[in-house]
Amino acid sequence: MKKYSLLLLGSAVLFLSSCLKDKEVNNRTYGMAGADEGKIVELADASGTHTGTFAFDFQDKALTVKAVEVRLTSNDLPDHDISVTLTLANSATLISDYNAANGSSLVTFPGSLYTIPSMSVTIPAGSRSAYLIINTNAINFDPSSTYALGFTIESVSDAAFLASGNFNTFITIFGAKNAYDGTYRLDFANYHPAGNPGYDGSTQEIEMHTISSNTCKMWWPLLGGYANPIIYGGGLSYFGNQEPGFTVLAGTNKVNVYNTNAAGVTYTTITAASGYDSRYVPAEKKYYVRYGYNYDPGPTLNPATTREWTDVMTYLGPR
Repeated sequence: MKKYSLLLLGSAVLFLSSCLKDKEVNNRTYGMAGADEGKIVELADASGTHTGTFAFDFQDKALTVKAVEVRLTSNDLPDHDISVTLTLANSATLISDYNAANGSSLVTFPGSLYTIPSMSVTIPAGSRSAYLIINTNAINFDPSSTYALGFTIESVSDAAFLASGNFNTFITIFGAKNAYDGTYRLDFANYHPAGNPGYDGSTQEIEMHTISSNTCKMWWPLLGGYANPIIYGGGLSYFGNQEPGFTVLAGTNKVNVYNTNAAGVTYTTITAASGYDSRYVPAEKKYYVRYGYNYDPGPTLNPATTREWTDVMTYLGPR
């Protein structure tokens, strides 16, 4: 089994913004026809990132989602309905550009997973905004994927209103999460006959990523990959081809650990019957788990061959 070491380096984060923010934009002086009255149509962007995110519970439930807010910037409310048509024609490019700028891996939301009743949004007379609606059901999502749709203003029914040049695109992001998904503090110890015979451990921040309604996969941000950290030779490390998934069993809250990487070893979970009660405690939002491989029958830790972890994972908040 390959073992990899981590070199801990300081990192600098370069933060990019695609949003033009200058005095003229902020003051609604756009240098175009209609600017004196502020008759601009935009896709509302409270975050300043041209994106909005929806994280749904991974359950069988019909969802009606207000996916994009279409808004008028005019000082006076219109005395008639305004129809604004959006398009997905540029969606793939918007998503690709966003991934390149942010190091993300958004994928296009498959058309089989949603319906949009109408790509035209009607802002009623006397109102300033309305929403484009998407109907979906998160139970059909692949929880390991994060989906997105990129919207662009295509046309406005009233020629007196112009599409914003700065806020005419918007990416809506969709994902599914189960009740155990989130950021956790991991207090762990591990045993390795050569690299850590003293069963030493450490504390790391990890994430639990939904892969089914009751299973999460451990993501280690420091590594930037799926792994349960280990102490090896006195330092932090990990094993290749090992990506642990933690299943909370319905009715008992007992936990079963398995290796989601088919190319790797097969794990054995230690249960109360064999010396440790691997479980999830809802009231504490905590996992208590022991697992490993190369056990003697029982299963019993064999000092010559066994590799083992004891993990306590405490929920910190959503990821």
